[in-house]
Amino acid sequence: MSAASAARIAELLVDRFTNTPVLTWRDVDGDYAPHVDTIAEVIAEHGLDLTVHRVEGNELGVKHSVYTALDARTSETVRHLVYRTGQPPELRENWLLDLEVGYGIFTADTTAILVYDLGLADRGVTDVVAAHLSVFDDTHRIDRIRAQLTELPPDLPVDKLSDVLRAFMSAAVLDLDGHRLHHIVEDLLAEHVADRSEGYETLQKHGLTDYLWTGCARIYGYAATEPSVAGLATWLFDQAWRDWPDARNPARIDFERLRDDRQLRRIFTDLAQRAQADLNIGERLRSDPPPVEDLAARDVFPVVDEAVIYSLAAAILDRGLPPDRIAELVRTRSTTTWYDEHRHAYLALAAASDCLSRIETFAPVIADPADGIRSYADTWSSVDGAYRRFRHHRNRAETDLPAGLADRVEHRYVHDYQRPLAQAWQQQVDTLGDWDVPGIERLRGFARYDLPAKAKTLVVVSDALRYEVGAELAARMNGDDWFSATIEPRLAPLPSYTQLGMAVMLPHTGLELGDDGTVRADGAQTSGLPARKALWASVNAAAVEYAAVMSMSAADRAVLWSAHDAVIVYHDVIDAAGHKTPYQTPEACDRAIDEIARVIKRFGSGKTRASRVLVTADHGFLYQDSDLEPGDYLSEAAHGEQIVDRTRRYVLGRGLREHPSFTTWSAAQLGLDGDLQVQVPRSLHRLRMQGAGYQYVHGGATLQEIVVPLVTLTQSRSKETSKVTVDVNVSSPTITSSTVLVTLLQREVVTGKRRARSLIVGVYAEDGTALSGERTVVVDSTAEDLRDRSLTVELVLNEAAESFNGKPVYIRADELTNGTRTEYRHTTASLQRGFGSFFDPL
Repeated sequence: MSAASAARIAELLVDRFTNTPVLTWRDVDGDYAPHVDTIAEVIAEHGLDLTVHRVEGNELGVKHSVYTALDARTSETVRHLVYRTGQPPELRENWLLDLEVGYGIFTADTTAILVYDLGLADRGVTDVVAAHLSVFDDTHRIDRIRAQLTELPPDLPVDKLSDVLRAFMSAAVLDLDGHRLHHIVEDLLAEHVADRSEGYETLQKHGLTDYLWTGCARIYGYAATEPSVAGLATWLFDQAWRDWPDARNPARIDFERLRDDRQLRRIFTDLAQRAQADLNIGERLRSDPPPVEDLAARDVFPVVDEAVIYSLAAAILDRGLPPDRIAELVRTRSTTTWYDEHRHAYLALAAASDCLSRIETFAPVIADPADGIRSYADTWSSVDGAYRRFRHHRNRAETDLPAGLADRVEHRYVHDYQRPLAQAWQQQVDTLGDWDVPGIERLRGFARYDLPAKAKTLVVVSDALRYEVGAELAARMNGDDWFSATIEPRLAPLPSYTQLGMAVMLPHTGLELGDDGTVRADGAQTSGLPARKALWASVNAAAVEYAAVMSMSAADRAVLWSAHDAVIVYHDVIDAAGHKTPYQTPEACDRAIDEIARVIKRFGSGKTRASRVLVTADHGFLYQDSDLEPGDYLSEAAHGEQIVDRTRRYVLGRGLREHPSFTTWSAAQLGLDGDLQVQVPRSLHRLRMQGAGYQYVHGGATLQEIVVPLVTLTQSRSKETSKVTVDVNVSSPTITSSTVLVTLLQREVVTGKRRARSLIVGVYAEDGTALSGERTVVVDSTAEDLRDRSLTVELVLNEAAESFNGKPVYIRADELTNGTRTEYRHTTASLQRGFGSFFDPL
């Protein structure tokens, strides 16, 4: 048979006969005339008593026979098939019109069979199926489309049904899970960025591209003389950049859906890069840069980040914005698409602004040595911290920052902060008869006064953990739910170098410097872990290296912890990096904080739970990124009867000659035994020596070298932190447009124990259906003024919102904590919006 098997046609006829006793079969070309009897026999096998009436110029006779049989119908199984060939006559000449209209027509061409198989008989879409027959040359696609059609309302208008059917076809030939326009467009855009076009060519092959572009014009507003996937992509980005002047709302919804879907981030980025080149965005920003305040919230093109970074740098250099505003703008950028690709550049800017601002107000007025140390600990050390963070993030910045900014920070830090501070402090050092500052505890008292406690204690001694680094560690641990951290200054020994700094913390009654720079405690050697273990054992404390304790099993740590009153962990990251690769000092400080926090967590629960933790250091350090100037070196060398050791910041010897460039100390003045003397270059000066390493030094008497932190952490069995309160408000109780403006008001300032909240904001129906895109924001402002802690989030309604028009909706902020999402707060509004046909499916 030419079109379908007798069995298949019989099956279709039997199915049609379930609803009618009569069918007229129009077989225009007479293809099935030789097989009608065979088909009738197959129908009879289904239990039907079929009479075939062949129309051969006997229309009136056929009509009479059918109606007579119907009037005399004796069985429910009786059926009549009127079979006619040739072109249908005009209506006025069709004597069988009443049978055809009253009981139905059957055709057995491929299109008709497909329409019937799809459940679309008499639905008015035969021409749609006929126009795209090639779609149905795959049984999997037929089954898929048939299943989708069963979910549609039976009374769907013909034009709507035609659109939906073509959407199903488009998704089927592209093998997509969804059939809406954004599913199809996303697939085509993904191919576009891969410089492929198989999907679009497939749509062309099946005659579906006109439907695609008609849908883009009707739903998105994209109309072009010669539409293309590339053109659509550029148009979408241009509309987004110009705030959607010509586009319909679904275009914005689908654009933001593409931007916010992390799985599609690579595709979106590639599209954005192509569009910014096509639209010449970079050149436009350079030739006519908008105010950084206006640019900061723009999130369309990657090049915007570069423009914002350079604008912020310029604002810092010309003091166009205060540091708090710089920090707020950086926080604003932190929620944008490509922030992570520029994170270090943004953080470098925030640190530079902070550093320069602090230097601007810096005034090294010191009443006495104790006042100098406390002022440094409470206030001035933050300048060192800001400078270090700037250098750390600038070294890792993904975007080149203007050289002028780095030069400004470096010059102001060295010339307007380090030097005047060192000079002011040197005047106080000159007043000291002994290396002791009344009112400031010495590091030397650590084993006797700081360590003893009823609770077992974990101690981390981190080599060269400068005071400001310890302060950053304390701030981080204060953000932990279970720890409270305090920090106090301790006076490191002089000279401020590792062997002596480590020795003074050990249990001892007397210390003596050796000619080789080593230190003996009550005659016992103190250098190296075995020597320190032996001395700590006298107070039932264990000493262990950081790497060793981190590699221990939980069981081994538990044994170590249970057998001792204290565990002393020696950690060396900063000093090791500073001496070997000075330029890596800022990164080493950051890594030190991470590692110390990690070891504290190892002793944070179970059988090794440390309710008390002390973190301290042997000495601090001086650091600058730039090369030293000639005047930073002493023109005089140290002289004396015997010089036994010499570094860039101190000299050990006997009979050392007094000189104005040095301060000279006897062992007794430094609280040490023996007859060695110590000379320290005044202020910031270094002694000239062979080799590199002048940027990172210690051993002298500057505040950065001799003020070390004592961070005390106590662990509670209940959480001691809270989070800021955030009010969620909507601009109007009635939503009448496609956008919803949500205001988040942060009630309290973020501090050590009051933490930020990470919120996901969106519009939802009562049953939880998402009616808009979602925005993730971190509410973490440190601004003192309540008005500066207000954040506006713009949400765009999606197609699902149409079903909830006229109903109350929820503007909700969910909290995200360690990957878990819970509702935090919500407000309600009434959705009263005219959606029109914007969300017609495609």
